Amino acid sequence: MEGIKDTLKDKTEDVEIEKIDLYDYNYTGCRSCFLCKQKEGPFYGTCPVNDDIKDILASMRTCDGIVFGAPVYFADINGMLRAFIERLCFPQFPYADINITEKRMPIGIIYDMNIKTDNPAFPFYNTVFDFLEEAFLGSVFTKPYSLKVNNTYQFDDYSRYVNTWFDEEDKRKQRETQFPKDLEEAYQMGVKIAEDSL
Repeated sequence: MEGIKDTLKDKTEDVEIEKIDLYDYNYTGCRSCFLCKQKEGPFYGTCPVNDDIKDILASMRTCDGIVFGAPVYFADINGMLRAFIERLCFPQFPYADINITEKRMPIGIIYDMNIKTDNPAFPFYNTVFDFLEEAFLGSVFTKPYSLKVNNTYQFDDYSRYVNTWFDEEDKRKQRETQFPKDLEEAYQMGVKIAEDSL
């Protein structure tokens, strides 16, 4: 957010950034009603479900940029964000070789995960993320800027949790040495999204 603000502060009078915590809202993923794809239907290209995120989805279709923060569980983004992306993208994803997206704004996605990059399973994670970025987000909006934050420090006090897989000291060193670099990369992502939005 700071990268966006700093880039736009001298270029436009009003920079409005809204931070949304999906856990504050009650909603579901796509229900396969297909009203968003009905020919000449009243909901074509939009999600008809009337729940807590209806207005958020509507405003995001015309905003100037989006950044998703994605906790990673079981080698994929968490269920809350997956459900949200289904509701945001599927209505704008026609079963035809046309583009019906109102605005193809720049987007970014930041993945926060426990796995280390030298884990043999990590290439699979990248395959999952690449598919999400290219097949869905990229086809509806634009190819996202992507940041993967690995080997995150999970607990305030590791002694309170069952945990024999991870070395707290290794996690602490990662946070001290790598996390500032991750923050700088996130800042630069904001700069790029702001520049692309002009």
